[in-house]
Amino acid sequence: MARDIFITCSDKRELSATIYPSKSKRSFIVFNSALGIKKEFYRDFIEFLVSNGHSVLSWDARGIGKSQHKDGVKYDTARMRDWGQIDFEAIINYVLSEKLALEEELIVFGHSAGGHLVGLAPSIKKVKKIVLISSGTCSWSLYRLQSLPKILFSWLILVPATVRLYGYAPGKLGIGHDLPRGVIMDWRNWSLKRNYLFSDKSIGEMYYKEVKGSVYAIGFSDDTDFSPEKTIVDLLTYFPNAAKKLKVYTPKELNTSKIGHFSFFKKNNITNWRKIIEPLL
Repeated sequence: MARDIFITCSDKRELSATIYPSKSKRSFIVFNSALGIKKEFYRDFIEFLVSNGHSVLSWDARGIGKSQHKDGVKYDTARMRDWGQIDFEAIINYVLSEKLALEEELIVFGHSAGGHLVGLAPSIKKVKKIVLISSGTCSWSLYRLQSLPKILFSWLILVPATVRLYGYAPGKLGIGHDLPRGVIMDWRNWSLKRNYLFSDKSIGEMYYKEVKGSVYAIGFSDDTDFSPEKTIVDLLTYFPNAAKKLKVYTPKELNTSKIGHFSFFKKNNITNWRKIIEPLL
């Protein structure tokens, strides 16, 4: 039975998490959500993993879902870098300190930002397998030409103006969830750089080079607005010491008309989960 908990970070911020135990204990999986997506969105996919013998911990980053600031998003000082440097680090340390993965292989699944931020956590070197789903860098220069007017308008005009007006980024902008100012501005500033977050010297030390296990990257050919193939390939270059494998699927290969950035996690894809995910575990 799933169990809800709170995990305390090094700066005393509390994160909402849910543990889904499996009796078979084939592995222990930490599931990192995409930007602005609550952990409950992935419940069907996680229950599939559990039914196949894998225990799972899903969690909400600070500012999201049940990890929201008590005074509201406008007063939340969270930055996107915190999700990797502080929050994800706390999650890994919790799993290891509580011996949840003592007799199991610790695996990290990251959807979108939940994947591309993993190397900001020092303890990522303790993870031997990472599965990236629709996860790439977000540099504006890696998107198709027809997407650039919308992307550049958003980053150069819409987002700065909206943040000045509201003090945060409302979910009605199409980002799914109200985002704290520091989160959306990190994302915006990185996306306007050729090397994305890797251009930001203020972040300090990164640990992508410390990953020496396996990194499996999965993408979808019609995911053109968030994680097109070029962005995924770009992200993989920052894991120089890992054993890497990339597969980009077309909707036709998966017997569906559309996948995009989010549809892979819908329950009607269980056949595709068996086809794509089970061989990686």
